[in-house]
Amino acid sequence: MSAEEMAWFLQEDMVKSYESWYEGEGEGADILEKELLKELVDYLGGVGSMLEVGVGTAHFARWFETFGIQCVGLDLSLPMLREAKRLWKGAVIRGDAHHLPFREKTFDLVTFITCMEFVRNPIGVLREASIVSRNGIVCGMLNKWSLPALQRKFQVMLGKNPFYRNARFYSIKDAKSLVRKALHEINYEMKWSTTIHPRLALSKSSKIPIGAFLAVAVKFSNSKGLAMPEAGKFFPTPLLYDVIRGFCPTQSDTYPTQPRCAG
Repeated sequence: MSAEEMAWFLQEDMVKSYESWYEGEGEGADILEKELLKELVDYLGGVGSMLEVGVGTAHFARWFETFGIQCVGLDLSLPMLREAKRLWKGAVIRGDAHHLPFREKTFDLVTFITCMEFVRNPIGVLREASIVSRNGIVCGMLNKWSLPALQRKFQVMLGKNPFYRNARFYSIKDAKSLVRKALHEINYEMKWSTTIHPRLALSKSSKIPIGAFLAVAVKFSNSKGLAMPEAGKFFPTPLLYDVIRGFCPTQSDTYPTQPRCAG
């Protein structure tokens, strides 16, 4: 497979440049996105543990940890996981969002941040997340009807933006439809918002459906919100024996996906 055909997150050279976007032209957007994500995580309440699917370089997982949330990162890309391990001491696992290798209700929250744009079956992915999450799901994605998304589509057409060549963007209507189809057997509440860039007055987010970054929180109605676990209690061992079903340790610094089995 040529570099043109291969997804960017599987290419070592492109992965190594990924984090620099947040430190340069993306710094302002990063601040606004994190403010919005924090607002939605607070809305869910009682989040002491989190699985970030599509963790990438662990950019957001590292930030979530500053709030005392114990995070595990999962990604399909070995180059991404190697970069995550270089930047973060947290637990990372190689796995597929369509087949999460965890016990039911393992985490308080499952997050997808600029990940849903690249999955084959978003409905199936959301169903998987609902199995391993106790409290809910948070998704952050580039808004299909925003100016940045339209710019990226145009750049892809010109062959100038390989990061979004294989991406599928979503609007709030699309996101609501995906959630409804995936979680029709679950009672839930949903909250959404978008970022405003440049920021208007003191507002952190908006209900404007064309804001650049769209974030959706799905709160399971039967969730009571769990207290934050004591330090060291959530992951009894570095190899996550109590978290991953059927897991067998390897010599690598990442962990292979295992089929879901009885806990």
